[in-house]
Amino acid sequence: MATFVCLPGAWMGAWTWKFVVERLAAAGHDVHALPFRGVGERAAELSPDVDNDVLLADTIGYLENKDLRDIVLVGHSFGSLIATLVTDRVPGRIAHLAIIDGGIATDGQSIFGRIPAAIVAKRKTLVKIVNGTEVLPFAPVGSLIIDDPELAAWTHRQLTPHPVACYTKPIRLFHPAGNGRPMTYIACTKPRYPVSAGMHEKVQTMPHIRFRPIEAGHNCILSAPDLVARELLEIPR
Repeated sequence: MATFVCLPGAWMGAWTWKFVVERLAAAGHDVHALPFRGVGERAAELSPDVDNDVLLADTIGYLENKDLRDIVLVGHSFGSLIATLVTDRVPGRIAHLAIIDGGIATDGQSIFGRIPAAIVAKRKTLVKIVNGTEVLPFAPVGSLIIDDPELAAWTHRQLTPHPVACYTKPIRLFHPAGNGRPMTYIACTKPRYPVSAGMHEKVQTMPHIRFRPIEAGHNCILSAPDLVARELLEIPR
């Protein structure tokens, strides 16, 4: 039995992992899906203090409180950043780091410093204040890249604003991304997500990362849970 800890993307919560969790649990594994403070199931906790360091500390606190070890830590999209930071700080608890269509973090760089400038400029025009906190509102339903209209509409209804600080604050890595732990990158190729332009190609030049393309859109954990579960179950342990 493996232990999976799954972190969500921006605007999302633990609920996004529902279909993948069902499949991993049915295969006999221990699965934990976590929401981030201020987002998703924890949206009521939104405050100006919430940033990547807070989400990092919360996630490490969960692993320590549950005494989870030898885990497969999985981050979807934005969640891959927090998963990478966790692996940087507590590698002894991580057996494998899996990134689903996210970025490869670099010390001193923010998310807005990594993604295409045109997308950054557009997102900055959307910033609003909620609970005294600068947030990015969730995008239109069409941007979810989910073909099933009912699933897309259901997903969109669950989304909550995301703290801008998570995008603008440079991160701190004390080790190269992955911190020496085995890594898998699951790349969503059909269609490609504009925010991660060039990331798939970058990952394929990094020999220490196991690259696994799947024919699904960026929100594959919702739209293609069978493909995602298959890839996670095939991770070498």
